[in-house]
Amino acid sequence: MSRSELSAQQEAFFARLKNGEWQMPVALQNLGIRPDLWLKEVSYGRTLYEWPNTGDRDIQPGRVFGGWVAALSDHIVSMTMASALEDGEWFTTMELQTRILRPVPNGLITIEGRLVSRGKTTGLVEADWRDEKGRHLARITAAKAIREMSELRPDVAAQMSKSSQ
Repeated sequence: MSRSELSAQQEAFFARLKNGEWQMPVALQNLGIRPDLWLKEVSYGRTLYEWPNTGDRDIQPGRVFGGWVAALSDHIVSMTMASALEDGEWFTTMELQTRILRPVPNGLITIEGRLVSRGKTTGLVEADWRDEKGRHLARITAAKAIREMSELRPDVAAQMSKSSQ
């Protein structure tokens, strides 16, 4: 496999995510995060999301709650990191930095995640938020610890082992 392509594990993962078959974590469900609707593109080390901001996450009219920006961003940089994993790997967030450069308005918000650096045990990922006018709204930086899937997701690793037998 070329390091410019999704691994077989990640191809299957993103196919399930986009068609709604992915067992979405309870936290994402509770927050109303909809990767099945908002994830528009995925490739090795890159994701593109479009979030239709209707104002239901505002802390004041026309201004999104910063905690929502951080929560959605954590998901996006996590999916970006997931796109750069090899078969049998998973990850966990070590650090998440959210810089809101200007208030996030209502309307279509485009968020692009990209892999900055990927080593054997760590990844650095960024995401940029832009409004419909192309204005830069936020930059998110995350450090991810890359581990064996059996260490971080023993339930998934066991299922994969059974299905390959």
